Amino acid sequence: MTEHAKLSASSAEKWLNCPGSVALEKLFPQQDTEFTKEGSIAHKLAEIKIKRAFSQISNEKYYQQRNDMEINDDMEKYTDEYVDFVTEKYRKALVYSSPFLELEKKLDFSKWVKDGFGTADVVIVYNGHIEMIDLKYGQGVKVNAENNYQLMLYALGALEEYDYLYDIKSVTMTIFQPRKDNISTFQMSSKELYQWGESIKPISETAYHETGKCTSGDHCSKGFCRAIPVCRVLSEDLEGIEESLKNPNCLTNAEIAEILQKADLLAKRAKSIKEYALKQALKGEIFPGYKVVEGRKSRSFDLSEQQIQYLLLQHGYTDDVIYKKSIRTVADYEKVIGENFEEIFGSHILVTRNPTLAPIEDKRPIFNSAENDFKNIVL
Repeated sequence: MTEHAKLSASSAEKWLNCPGSVALEKLFPQQDTEFTKEGSIAHKLAEIKIKRAFSQISNEKYYQQRNDMEINDDMEKYTDEYVDFVTEKYRKALVYSSPFLELEKKLDFSKWVKDGFGTADVVIVYNGHIEMIDLKYGQGVKVNAENNYQLMLYALGALEEYDYLYDIKSVTMTIFQPRKDNISTFQMSSKELYQWGESIKPISETAYHETGKCTSGDHCSKGFCRAIPVCRVLSEDLEGIEESLKNPNCLTNAEIAEILQKADLLAKRAKSIKEYALKQALKGEIFPGYKVVEGRKSRSFDLSEQQIQYLLLQHGYTDDVIYKKSIRTVADYEKVIGENFEEIFGSHILVTRNPTLAPIEDKRPIFNSAENDFKNIVL
C-alpha cells in the first residue's frame, strides 16, 4: 500500500493557502480515477525506460516489468520524449562534473512540514547544483514550475539530503508535461529555499493540527480541493459575485473583471455541488425541493467487437454495414503518416485561432487588435 503524508507536497497548493482544507477534506476520501491510474502507469513506464537507458536494469527485466502495463501509442511516445529530456539534462551535467541520478527518490522535508515527505521523479546532483524533473502526464491543467509549492517542498527535501555533502548552491525545478506541450523551469538559490521553508512553518503547523481556517481563492480549483461542494467560506465568498450575475447589464468593466477572475471557480463549484448532492441523495439523504429521477438513457453492447462482427456476419451483413468509415483528424494523420505528412498536406492545413480571455500575466501575446480581428466575429 502506498504511504501518504498528511501534508503532502502534491496538495501543498491547498493546505498552504487554506490550512482548514486538511480537516474539511476528511469528509471526501481520495479516490483513484482512470486519469490517476493512467498517470501512475505512465510514471512507472518512464521510470523503467530511464533505468534501461542508464543500464540500471537489463532489457529482459525491462520487458518483464512493462508486460503487465496497459500502454497505448501516445503513452509510448510521450514517455520516450520524457526519457530523451532527462537524458539530455544528464549529458549537460557531465560537462561540469560526474553527476549522479536518482529516480523516484523519497525526500524528507519534515524539518519544515511535520511528517512531510514525498517522492521526486528525477534528481540529478552535480557541481553544487540539483536538477529536479517532475513528469506531469495529465492534460487537463497546464502546470507552471514558477513558485510551484510541490516542487519547492521537494527541493527542500533534496537540500536536506545532499547539501551537507555537496554544498548545494541552487536548485532547478522543471515540469515536463508532454500532453500539453509544456516544459516549465524555475530556479531558486539554496538561501531562498531555506527562507521560504522557514516562512511556511507556522502555516504547516496549523494545517497539521487542523486548527487552521478555510480561505477561498484560485487555490480551491487549482489545488483540486475535494471539499468544494460543502465549503461554507467559499460559498459566502462567491455569494456577492452570484448576486451580481443576476443583472450583468448594470456592472462596470471593473466589476465584470472581478467576476471573470472567479468564473471558472463558480462553474466548478456548481458542477461539484450537483455531483455531491446526487451521490448523497442516492444514499438516502434529502435535499428540500429535489428528488432522484431516471435521467437520460444510454445503450451499449455486452459483447466484444469480435463478437459483434461475428453475429452480423452470421446474419449476412458485410463490412460496409459492420464498420463506419470516417476521415481521421489532422493530428491522427500526422501521427500515422509521419515525415511525409508535411509533403502531402503542407499547403492544405487551416489553422483557426479563436480569441479567449486570459489574465494579464498570461505569457501569450495580445490577439492582434479588437478592431481588425473581431470586426468579422459575430457574438
